[in-house]
Amino acid sequence: MKSILITGGTGLIGKSLIQSISKKEFVIYVLTRSSSRTHNNINYINWDPNEGKLNLSTIPRISYVINLAGASIDGSRWTVSYKNKILDSRVNSTKLLLDHIKTLKHKPEVYVGASASGYYKKNTKSKQIEEDKMGEDFLSEVVEKWEKESMEFQKLGIRSVILRIGLVLSKEGGVLKKLYPIFKLFMGVPIGSGSQLISWIHINDMVNIIKSSIKDKKMQGVFNAVTPQVISNREFTKELASVLYRPLYPTFLIAPSFIVRLLFGEQSSLVLNGLNISSKKIIDSGFKFSFSNINKALKDIYS
Repeated sequence: MKSILITGGTGLIGKSLIQSISKKEFVIYVLTRSSSRTHNNINYINWDPNEGKLNLSTIPRISYVINLAGASIDGSRWTVSYKNKILDSRVNSTKLLLDHIKTLKHKPEVYVGASASGYYKKNTKSKQIEEDKMGEDFLSEVVEKWEKESMEFQKLGIRSVILRIGLVLSKEGGVLKKLYPIFKLFMGVPIGSGSQLISWIHINDMVNIIKSSIKDKKMQGVFNAVTPQVISNREFTKELASVLYRPLYPTFLIAPSFIVRLLFGEQSSLVLNGLNISSKKIIDSGFKFSFSNINKALKDIYS
């Protein structure tokens, strides 16, 4: 059986990916900050990117590397220390992984690296494609440095796929887990102007894109991992309220921008600015989305 090495296996995407992989077809190794162990046919290996700690000697041969490691961008207010954590958790983990992969006699066939749609300029009228220039904010700089480390795997002769991931929709975590109690309490309203665009993806499609990246030998380079449908914050609010059987309030009822900025500081840019991103390249690669309509996606999640 071929082996898969996964970082960020306890995150939203990582957990869903692991659940979807056949344990009869693959041997799964997950790098974790917890102690090394084997549980439910999954092999957990302790590592610590901050301390440069990693030992891959217990893995006979690594076929695929899936790098999803990184501190949550909405896990805390963006203090100087937390912004450093966001950056270091991505760059240091990728660099440590690279340094140890370099020493292996038999290199992996494929490297799939997570990236983020935050790379792009915000609030653009035209859809951003993979070749477009980066934005000028904190997240754009993080992604640029993160991808630079991931691109080093190509220099080792490893087919590499970098996925710029949009807003992932899942009731198990991410934005929907935070919004669900708010909407259930009849408090769901648009944020700011409500016109800011959202480039999103259903968790099942996200997992399947990662699997396609492994299987499809033609896939290489950067791909936007977002659905074709880009919606506004107001449209998203309307659809979520409808699926949860909650009323849609008059258009003048919103969460004002200045209040959001006051509460969340620089982190408020995540919801007050929009991302208009193209999925053409991933579609042209042959990938077929199961959920390209927000209503269908939300109904599936809350069915």
